[in-house]
Amino acid sequence: MLQTNTISRKLAKESSPVRLNLFQRLVRQWETLHPYNGVQALRVRGLLDLNHCRRAWQDSIDSLGLGRVHVAKDRYHFVCLNGDTEQHTVQLCPHGTCLYEWISTELNHPFDPAQTVPFRPFLIHQQDSSWFGLTYQHWVADSASIRRLMREWFARLFDPTAAATRPLRAGGAGYFHLFGPHRSNCSSGVAVMAYLRWHSQFRRVQRIENPQKFAQLPARFIHRKTEAGLIDRLVVLAKEAHVTVNDIFLAAIAQACRKYVPIHARGIRNDLAIGTIVDLRPKAPRPMDEVFNLLLGFTSISCRPADFDSWPKLLSAVARQTRQQKLHHTAEGSWIRMIGGLAASRWLNRHKHLELYRKRVALAGAVSNVNLNRDWPARYHPDPLLQYIRVAPTGPMTPLVFTTTTLGNTLGIGLTYRHVLIKEQWAAGILQTFVDQLEKFVEEGT
Repeated sequence: MLQTNTISRKLAKESSPVRLNLFQRLVRQWETLHPYNGVQALRVRGLLDLNHCRRAWQDSIDSLGLGRVHVAKDRYHFVCLNGDTEQHTVQLCPHGTCLYEWISTELNHPFDPAQTVPFRPFLIHQQDSSWFGLTYQHWVADSASIRRLMREWFARLFDPTAAATRPLRAGGAGYFHLFGPHRSNCSSGVAVMAYLRWHSQFRRVQRIENPQKFAQLPARFIHRKTEAGLIDRLVVLAKEAHVTVNDIFLAAIAQACRKYVPIHARGIRNDLAIGTIVDLRPKAPRPMDEVFNLLLGFTSISCRPADFDSWPKLLSAVARQTRQQKLHHTAEGSWIRMIGGLAASRWLNRHKHLELYRKRVALAGAVSNVNLNRDWPARYHPDPLLQYIRVAPTGPMTPLVFTTTTLGNTLGIGLTYRHVLIKEQWAAGILQTFVDQLEKFVEEGT
């Protein structure tokens, strides 16, 4: 039986209130349109005992100081569940449950505002392995924070000596404090100019013209793995071509979206835009490993029709833009775009709110890319940790999001998509086109 750290539980009973940062406030606005849920799950060897899994989950959130989240105006804090654990414990899914169908349902299942618990843990038994994971309200935490929570849950199941015994911090420092002009080489003037360039870029971008379908946000999720070793070869080729692996992903996504996503050219709107979700923690002025929060930025690239003449030309166009973004700290300057989104949508009704994103941020797709070989799962892979899946929501800005996750020598590719806009067979085609381009790039070496 797991031993609970009593001192840690007392310290973590209630965290101090902290201010909602800009992205948290923006995502909470998005949640008024549709649930903005994320999912993370990992597969381990063998069939986990349900009671053991439940005790490990409860001990994890108690020790980390998590539980219910209470929001008052612009501040929030966590309160441990204490005696109210049975209602929010790990759910054992029915025999034969398909993980991807479960995730698709969870993406569209809102959290009960009366319960204020932002986590729904689950367990799925398969033939000789188990999936365990959780659905979470994304405004509470980013992928890095959830991976930290998953680490504690995993440790209490497989490596108790590695389990943490002190609470995480909810944060408190805002985006401007962490990533503002005084923290980087990006002055306010440069940030404003970057915002204006970003705004001008989207005036030339194709967008989805059917407002009724665009307003429907229900999502589905599919996933596949590439052949072992493909990602290793991509890393080598990226270095030889002086690009990043994410550049390759962006170019391949652009090709897939151009083929399948129902965007339309009109007038000067001929370009295609793809977004990247960026983890800003490494760019903070101090270590953020112990912070449980949402600290993400975003960038976007646009591809002109002529860029699709050849793969080298497309990849070069993408890499040129991402290099400029790093030079100008575009991701860190996301705070200025968040302010614009908050200000513009504060007084809009649902229709106008969605119309704002359809017109102003007409992304055809986006990517969230993580290499877990640099994180804790690499220590336990391939035994007992067999696989790790991350799932990002689409939100109001984009009809689809790729979640690419590297573990060992295998690349896992998830695709979250709005099934009203993108048919099931199209989604399969998008995923296949993406993989085909990666394999072709590796085969040809250019």
